[in-house]
Amino acid sequence: MQFSIIKEKILPLIQHANNFTSTKGINTILENILIQSTNEEIILKASNTHMGFSAKLDANIEESGITTVSCKKLNDIIKELPNASVINFKLNGGKLQLKSGKSQFSLSTIEPEFFPTMTYITPEYHIKMKSNELQTLLKKTNFCISNDPSKIEYTGAHFRVFGNQLEVGSADFQRIAIANTEFDEEFSDEFTINIPKKTAVEVTKLLDLDEYVEVETDKKQIQFKIDNITVYSKLIEKFIRNIGSLFHTKYPYFAKIPTREFEEVVRRISTITSEISRGIALSFNENMLNIYSLETEYGQGNEVIEDIDFNGESLDIIFNSKLLLDIVNHIDSDFFTIKLIGRKNPAIFVPENGNYQYLLVAITIERY
Repeated sequence: MQFSIIKEKILPLIQHANNFTSTKGINTILENILIQSTNEEIILKASNTHMGFSAKLDANIEESGITTVSCKKLNDIIKELPNASVINFKLNGGKLQLKSGKSQFSLSTIEPEFFPTMTYITPEYHIKMKSNELQTLLKKTNFCISNDPSKIEYTGAHFRVFGNQLEVGSADFQRIAIANTEFDEEFSDEFTINIPKKTAVEVTKLLDLDEYVEVETDKKQIQFKIDNITVYSKLIEKFIRNIGSLFHTKYPYFAKIPTREFEEVVRRISTITSEISRGIALSFNENMLNIYSLETEYGQGNEVIEDIDFNGESLDIIFNSKLLLDIVNHIDSDFFTIKLIGRKNPAIFVPENGNYQYLLVAITIERY
């Protein structure tokens, strides 16, 4: 194997591939990247057995071949080379030699036959959509995916295709996120799949690379095709049924709130909240919203937002300020509406524009 390529052409792909390797030291080969040169192109692959990455790129190829080396070390080396460097790769015996200018490196290799194979699926379902639309859906929902493996169905992004719509939903045990988009055509087959959080996060990073993304699944595995990159992943076979059902409950009270002012106030008041509950109260009274912290050993703080639109009787509701800020940070409209039932019930956060919304569970404290 022998080829040469410019740093800026290969480095981004190696950086992405590195996110698909294993860092747990279970098997050294899972820390490696597979590099293959053919007569036509370079192929890069990485896998941790649960998810995989494959990319193709052009290079000045002198000799075909295949090997695997540490992806992290290869990434570290290439990253430190000067910009616009031409890097020469050559497999010599059991070593992969890199030369660029006066720099020379010799990397240990592992035979490619030990590299985990990525199962190519026969897709039962297929969608093609604008990459920026899918990226928006994932960015608006990924942060709500749970990290708690005790309820595995909560640890993924739920894709639900029905009619001409894609709904992406996620939930932990205190909040739910839902985001929708419409296709130009209707799909006759409805399906729901649950994509692991790590896969959803890594795919989000890649969606800038092409205008369109193709998604194929057999409901046990999934693959995303983005330009010259394919991401493979196993699916979570359990999912939350009716993840968006609570959004259809009747919420009799609502308030229209300026997003950035609200965010700034909550951020200030949260500085004095308890490290455990992070409790912060929203007190709605006519056209005024008083935001105050629950009294702790540190003291208490409050601030008022005036001239809000609120319909209903006076109402106080308590939230975890960190979770509340996570939601508000993902609202990019000037105003949002908060829908309420009572102080013990979840609340819904609806941006002024955009096809996404959030649910947040209230903290129930009898006396405060």
